[in-house]
Amino acid sequence: MEQWSNNACLGYIRAALERKGWSNERIREVVGGVYYEFDFKTIEEAKRIYENSFD
Repeated sequence: MEQWSNNACLGYIRAALERKGWSNERIREVVGGVYYEFDFKTIEEAKRIYENSFD
């Protein structure tokens, strides 16, 4: 099993948004927002938020 990496997570986000044609400015906003949340959410909390977003 690979080890969790905040930078890898941010890389996935950046890659997805680049693929969708987002501007660097918008990508920086989103990546900055996610980076900020790393300090306030545990991995389990973030997982629950994601899993509950499909209800």
